[in-house]
Amino acid sequence: MSGLNFEQAPAPSHPLRFLLSALAWGAIAGIWVAWSGPEILVSRWAPATIVLVHLLTLGVLGNAMVGSLIQFLPVAAGSPLPGSRYAPVVHLALNCGIACLLSAIGFHASVLAGVAVFLLAGTLAAFAVAALIGLLRGSGRTPPRMGIGMALAAILTNVVLGIAMLGIRVGWWGSPAHSLVDLHAALGIVGWVIGLIGAVGGITLPMLQGTRAIPRPAAIVWLTVLALTLLTAIGSSIGLFPDGARTVLALPVALLSGAVLFLQWKSPHRRNPTLRRFWAVGSACLLAAVSVAVASPGPWPFDRPILVGALLLGAGLPFLVLGMTLEIMGFLTWIEMRRRVPRGTRIPGVGSLLPEPGKKRLLVSHCLAATTLIVSVAYPPLARIAGLFVALAYVATFRSAWSCWRDGIAFAASHRPAST
Repeated sequence: MSGLNFEQAPAPSHPLRFLLSALAWGAIAGIWVAWSGPEILVSRWAPATIVLVHLLTLGVLGNAMVGSLIQFLPVAAGSPLPGSRYAPVVHLALNCGIACLLSAIGFHASVLAGVAVFLLAGTLAAFAVAALIGLLRGSGRTPPRMGIGMALAAILTNVVLGIAMLGIRVGWWGSPAHSLVDLHAALGIVGWVIGLIGAVGGITLPMLQGTRAIPRPAAIVWLTVLALTLLTAIGSSIGLFPDGARTVLALPVALLSGAVLFLQWKSPHRRNPTLRRFWAVGSACLLAAVSVAVASPGPWPFDRPILVGALLLGAGLPFLVLGMTLEIMGFLTWIEMRRRVPRGTRIPGVGSLLPEPGKKRLLVSHCLAATTLIVSVAYPPLARIAGLFVALAYVATFRSAWSCWRDGIAFAASHRPAST
């Protein structure tokens, strides 16, 4: 893998704990849907639905994003992360904060809300600042570093908005403002997740999927569109632009998903076929979410935002993250094996640590789960079955990821020289 600086890689256990936690939160999200039943798919304002949204955005996507950055910044972006040795503390605080936030939302517990602000908001802000410092000191390619920096700025801003939304939710102050809720969602999903995937994809698409390299001018155009889109969303939320201006948020999502599908179609060298399928399915779901979001407002036989959320958070973005998680697990295991065995020892290749047939089975299980979840929006009685399928798919993925790591450690232990 030319262009990767494995000497700068952190201890593989640091990103590993975040990636495994993302899969665990995905299983919890499925259990939550199965337990809540049809009412979770009726309105975006229902407490159970708000909990589900944050299970997916913070538990699944948040852990995956933070864990991936811990590995990606020093290895691929030439930007070592300051204080990376504190990753276990960050992981513990982040996930305890998520648990407190979900409890505060579900049960209106103001005490837990305060703990969530301290743990979750404080951890995300500290991590974002540390990553920004790493980017400023880094020497990697400029467009990816700029894109990551923009995503980190979005999450910093969103931390402040999140505190405000939580305070409204538990009755600390004010009354709900839909424009701020929409801005909170825009900065979190479009600014943080889409922005970060777009920046990282500029490197990983050619490297891992065999697509053509993304030209620098195209990357600059993408960054400009993303920045203008987020500024428009902020302006719309404070009344500078009409409400219709918020539809521009669909543009970066459409550009990213359309570019992925086009680059895959024109790939000169096709690599990692299951990863390509994960990203193809995810991109198709993102395009479907955009189409529903910008379609005529009605009448719809169900809550349209729920369908957009199911396509976006239940299928599209998780598919992109899941595909990369399976690839990263192989790299992390390979790096750990390389560190543990004596020099000159032949170790299995990255591709053999988590074989393609197993990845294909996981892809099928997640496709079944996502399809059932999306259909449940139109037919809510399927919600409990959909939740069960989602939970089983994430449990199977967790099991495969953990087995990959465990087998790699066992191989290293069996080739360790005997002590004298």
